[in-house]
Amino acid sequence: MRLNLACVIPLVVSTMLAAPQTKAQGGGSLQVFQQERNAINKTGMLVLGSWAVGNILLGAYGNQKWTGETKYFHQFNALWNVVNLGIASFGYYSALTSDPTALSGAEILKEYGSLQNLLLLNAGLDVAYMVTGLYLKERGRSSSSADRLKGYGNSLLLQGGFLLVFDAVLYFVHQHNASLRLYPYLGTALDGSIGVTMNLQL
Repeated sequence: MRLNLACVIPLVVSTMLAAPQTKAQGGGSLQVFQQERNAINKTGMLVLGSWAVGNILLGAYGNQKWTGETKYFHQFNALWNVVNLGIASFGYYSALTSDPTALSGAEILKEYGSLQNLLLLNAGLDVAYMVTGLYLKERGRSSSSADRLKGYGNSLLLQGGFLLVFDAVLYFVHQHNASLRLYPYLGTALDGSIGVTMNLQL
């Protein structure tokens, strides 16, 4: 039994787009943006953590129940997602304990830019995982360890595909949040600073 990525993609997209809308507990628009960004991150880490737990449980079961290529497919899924679970736990804790009011505007902007760059980098790595999966499957055609290579290759294709969708959705959800709460604020602030400058020159 294998996980079907086509069934998972709609769930990931709908869950992350339905991230709860938060209300700021004081502070300016940048703090509102940061609060919503933390809420999105928490939802994202819950999705990643749920995927990881499901893969670990199913992978451990499949590793014991099945043999051959399928056994190694489940085995690698379980091992891979131990790392995913650690990342999800750390990410959720960071988002949960982050205090938007303790950050300056420059720090909020820096964090946002760093996260978006990281998600783009991760997307590139996800593609590399999938390419590696294809390579392992091809190697398995003429190897004495065919079952292991093909099983691991299929696992990398699944895990890389999921992570590519996950990182892409998270990137665009954050972009949407920025278009609603960050860019209009920055535009207003910029207009205000230009107006002050013109008044001073007059």
